[in-house]
Amino acid sequence: MVKNNSALVVGAGISGSSIAYHLNKKGWDVTIVDQAKESSLSIYANPAVCVNPNVMISDQRFNRLMCSSISYVWKLINLIGLDESSALQVGSIHLFEHKEGIDRFTRLIKNNPGLKSFITLIDQNQIRENYNIKGCVGFYFNSGGWINPEDFCRTLVSETNIRKEFGSKVTEVECKEDVWHIKTNDKKEFKAKNIVFCSAGDIANYSYFSHLDFDQYRGQIDWVNSETMQELEILSNNGYVIPSVKKKTVVGSSYEKNNCSYEASDADTKSNLNKLNALLPSLNNNLLSRSNGSWVGQRAASFDRKPYVGRVLDMGGKSRLANKIDRSSLVWKKGLYINACYGSRGFSFAPLSSLSLANLMDQSLNSDDKFLLGYLNPERRFFRGMGLKKQGIEFKL
Repeated sequence: MVKNNSALVVGAGISGSSIAYHLNKKGWDVTIVDQAKESSLSIYANPAVCVNPNVMISDQRFNRLMCSSISYVWKLINLIGLDESSALQVGSIHLFEHKEGIDRFTRLIKNNPGLKSFITLIDQNQIRENYNIKGCVGFYFNSGGWINPEDFCRTLVSETNIRKEFGSKVTEVECKEDVWHIKTNDKKEFKAKNIVFCSAGDIANYSYFSHLDFDQYRGQIDWVNSETMQELEILSNNGYVIPSVKKKTVVGSSYEKNNCSYEASDADTKSNLNKLNALLPSLNNNLLSRSNGSWVGQRAASFDRKPYVGRVLDMGGKSRLANKIDRSSLVWKKGLYINACYGSRGFSFAPLSSLSLANLMDQSLNSDDKFLLGYLNPERRFFRGMGLKKQGIEFKL
């Protein structure tokens, strides 16, 4: 008999690992399936990802999501016991030209007074003294840092009662009598009452999600060996630099829309090294002549660059629903969830978003979960088209 609290998780990246972890902690039966072998997961080859906060002047809801998500990342890292070789909260600084930065910071704090404890303005004298960069001020976030993706994801799904099926590509998905069935290319079959899709590459294959808009982006990072570098803050402006990760300085990232190649690009390497030179001009020039390694990843971003987290509507076989439709006729597809399209911010947003999604699936929502899931609702574009947002109507999660 298939248990009600059972779930299939398709995709073992940060969103899949996070939802599997949270559901397992709630006592659910969890099976995580990924087409790559565990040792070959693309994200594992990336030496470090940024937890690099960003805030918006006029979007208080985004700032709330950002602050709570970043705080939770470090809480979870401590909870699962990652040490400083796997994740380190070193802080981060986003650079702006002096006049622009002062004006932006003034407006930011005026519109979002709660950010005073989250962000500090660093004057141009200190930036010049510490980094040899002239004419810039910095937005300093003490919650910034970096994470080794492999260590984080492996630890999240390390519990023996999480069933892990790597190297199995999902080829068929079907719901029969409220039970989800999947088949794989290696002739395996799995079933559960619930299924969570955590990869845009997977959601693109199924009609359940054909009405959700997203684009694929290729990104490349490079690194140079830097054994003498101290543990400095992450620096960002046009790109970012993580100064010290296991004796590497990591720089990135290039972005190219709808380029599906995983091959490293010489042009992107050159661009990244130029970013490194601009952000760390005092670095030994010999390190700037060539990259010691590259990583290329594919990311997906939604129409508004915010992830899709939650249920999707039962489309009844249609690719689109008319905007003028009786609201009472809208129903969620039972047992079907999406946790994808995080773009480059998966390691910042996915841990907390996955916790809220797990609470939705477990029917244990709190007010913070309702805010997050309402903000990231996969059907938000459709709801706005129907005018529900303007009418102040919140569609039941």
